[in-house]
Amino acid sequence: MLGHAWVPVAAERAAAHPLYGLRGWLRLVSLLTALTAIGGPLLTLVYAVKVTNLSPGMLPAGVVVVALLGLGSGIWIVGAMLWFRLAPHFLAAWVELSALSMALDIAADLLLRAWGPLPPDFGVDSGSMLGEIATSIILAAIPWVLFWRSRRFRVTFRHELRDDDPLLTR
Repeated sequence: MLGHAWVPVAAERAAAHPLYGLRGWLRLVSLLTALTAIGGPLLTLVYAVKVTNLSPGMLPAGVVVVALLGLGSGIWIVGAMLWFRLAPHFLAAWVELSALSMALDIAADLLLRAWGPLPPDFGVDSGSMLGEIATSIILAAIPWVLFWRSRRFRVTFRHELRDDDPLLTR
């Protein structure tokens, strides 16, 4: 794959390519995307129920966690919609959505540090914020690199073929 240039083609031409579509390894991404879009709101609901059992002093922190979980769920629902619509700008949106999600994580961490920790049953980690940020960046970068290097992804989403693709000469 190194040394090959990518040539933009019309969407119709890309759709006729054998690699076009959410097949192959993109099926796994589709499954994880669907699970995230469904699981995020469910997790938010579970945490919302837990907030009702908090002491009045911890209620603001719990409400903030639920609100940020809800916003995060909304972010990944938008990502899922872009994914399943095969949006050509999905890769750029992935970076933006990941950055927004990380900003929400940092905001939640800062607010919880200011208000005090939530009870252990909330599962909020009290690890270092720098470690959490680094982990988030790595977890967001791995799919981005895989997408960028994948022929299947680039044919399907970006409508690009490698310069040595036999279908370019037809």
